[in-house]
Amino acid sequence: MASADLQQCLLDRDELTADQQAGLVSLGSVLGQVLHHYGRRGQAELNRRYVALDPDNETRPQPAAEADSEATAEQTPGDRAADTHAVNEPRAGSVRGAASETDAERQASEAINAAAESCTEAIRRVLLAANYSPLSRTDIEAAVGVASQWGVPLHVDFNVFKQLAVYTRGDIMGVRRLRVWNLPWREQLVEVPIYQRVVVVFQLVDDYNPSDALDPKQLHLRMFKNIPKLDVDMLLPGTRVRISWIDRTRIVVPSLGGIGMTIWKIVRTALLVAALSVYTAAILLGLVLAAVGYVVKSVLNYFQTRNRYMLNLTRSLYHQKLDSNAGVIYRLREEAQQQRYNEVLLGYYAMLSQQEAISRRRLKRRVERILRESIELEVDFDVDKTLALMQTLGLCEQLSDGKYRCAVTQAASDSLHRWWDAQSLSLDAPALSASAQPGRLADQLDPPPDET
Repeated sequence: MASADLQQCLLDRDELTADQQAGLVSLGSVLGQVLHHYGRRGQAELNRRYVALDPDNETRPQPAAEADSEATAEQTPGDRAADTHAVNEPRAGSVRGAASETDAERQASEAINAAAESCTEAIRRVLLAANYSPLSRTDIEAAVGVASQWGVPLHVDFNVFKQLAVYTRGDIMGVRRLRVWNLPWREQLVEVPIYQRVVVVFQLVDDYNPSDALDPKQLHLRMFKNIPKLDVDMLLPGTRVRISWIDRTRIVVPSLGGIGMTIWKIVRTALLVAALSVYTAAILLGLVLAAVGYVVKSVLNYFQTRNRYMLNLTRSLYHQKLDSNAGVIYRLREEAQQQRYNEVLLGYYAMLSQQEAISRRRLKRRVERILRESIELEVDFDVDKTLALMQTLGLCEQLSDGKYRCAVTQAASDSLHRWWDAQSLSLDAPALSASAQPGRLADQLDPPPDET
């Protein structure tokens, strides 16, 4: 739900006084600026990590050949003569040089893998902050080989992945149009379980040689919308179309029948024209060519069916792909910031509309009820993370009895202004300057990695 729509929805509930409503609007404006500031800091750090792994990056380091030519241009004639003499001499360490190049390539590959793993972990934290959930390998494999009425059955080779992670959000029942077999002239609305958002993060093995030319040295990101649960495997590279048994039968049975009829004609004709030896060879050759024609037709039918499957796959994903690579990171950052804003605003509203302090459990139930009444969806509200962030920003306090009470709107806005004034606009500044507040805002926006 968009932040502006959520704010208006809360105001329309008519549970606040006019002053409280005005204060809530003012508080929301300042809160958005605070979260945007830290979102920008995290965005800059993640961009720095991902720029060398981005397949779409346009900036490139200075080529080694140009650097060597510039160094040669700066040499004196005596230096160039000495270098020429050294090149003409036989090199006793050529074998060592080849070994050094191999070691250098291995070290470069290890450095790329380490950078990709570090960047993947940073992306995972952003995904969790945006309320995405990881799919297990079992869940991914369960979708392989099956498909919904809108998908394509596929074979997936998991050995081509050096890294593979799939994250989803919005596990709901969607509605799609479908033509049923008994009423092919009418479209019916059917329910199908879907993921509203799916993000795929993958890196390929070094010896991967696909037709779509994906670079194994890069970290690839893809974001899709409204994907049926059974079609998650369609989002992965390294797949092959699995032709259904119905289509196999349509290809094989007519071909076998045609080949059988051709063989029967060959035998019958050979017996009939055995006495006409002059024409026997020509007739047999024609019949053999007819059999070969049936085989060629079967092969062409197979490729035509496979291309039809691939066309259906391309059409399906064309309208469902939202972004790729660096664009996915920008979207995730925006979504994470919006999620935090909505959670804090909901938590503050739930406290403000109460006349007394509220317990953690009651706050969770109240926020979930507000969302259920507003958007008619069951949402699992992360009350612990929200309370920690609200305490960090000085929007609420925990009383001695364990309950929570929010600050009045003017005091909450003043607290955010003081907190903002204490921060540095530099992206390299420390994560938190207002030491009087518990917690660390950067950790609230990007949760730290799980300790195992």
